[in-house]
Amino acid sequence: MKKKGNIILLVVLAGLLLLIWEFAARGTDAELFISFPSKIVAFLVKNISFLLQSTAVTLVESLIGLIIATLFSFALMVLCFYFPKLMDIVLPLSVTSQVIPLITLAPLFALIFDIGLTAKIMMAALLCFFPIFINFANGVNLIPKSITELMQIYNISTTQKIIKFYFPLSLPSIMQGLKVSSTLAVIGAIMAEFCGAKIGLGKNLYLATKRLNPELIMSSIVLSAVLGGLLYVLVVLIENKLGYWYKQNKQ
Repeated sequence: MKKKGNIILLVVLAGLLLLIWEFAARGTDAELFISFPSKIVAFLVKNISFLLQSTAVTLVESLIGLIIATLFSFALMVLCFYFPKLMDIVLPLSVTSQVIPLITLAPLFALIFDIGLTAKIMMAALLCFFPIFINFANGVNLIPKSITELMQIYNISTTQKIIKFYFPLSLPSIMQGLKVSSTLAVIGAIMAEFCGAKIGLGKNLYLATKRLNPELIMSSIVLSAVLGGLLYVLVVLIENKLGYWYKQNKQ
């Protein structure tokens, strides 16, 4: 009941904000930069085919980037399980890598991989990697000491530890990392598209800014938000399927 009340409240607030935006922006200088809802909706309907095509391209780049980052993070963690000293090298390097403004790498990827899908996928994967890896490592550290002691007592092999303990018990932390990365994947793909792309939401934003087309800007922003939301929901659905055991305990 409380959740329904919160949803209704959010819908009402969103509706009020849209109404304020609609009437406050009409006939003012703000219309030149952010347009207003009815005009944006009309633009969306008129250009729906092109906008959906752009969204589909960015979705593919984001999704593949997220999958690659997930697989790479898991593979690296597995290596660290077999060679524990490797973590002492990998963890500081991964933390240090976040000091670099990753947006500065987008032009470099465009030069190396050209303006095709590869540069966008690599940028999306790069932004996704750190949250997944660091949350996985944190999840392993959060495993109760009693369980780690039992594993030592029974002399369980590393492979069994990974399959039966590390992955399952770290799942809540892994899913948190994936939720963060699901939105970062979209950001990474759009950042790379800014530096050169044939089609995509980032390309739309770049062109719209140069041409001062507020409807295209706002439409692309809305579709980017929807895209990030879809990927987030996808991760939540996967969590509901795999993590039902700890989600039930929370309830």
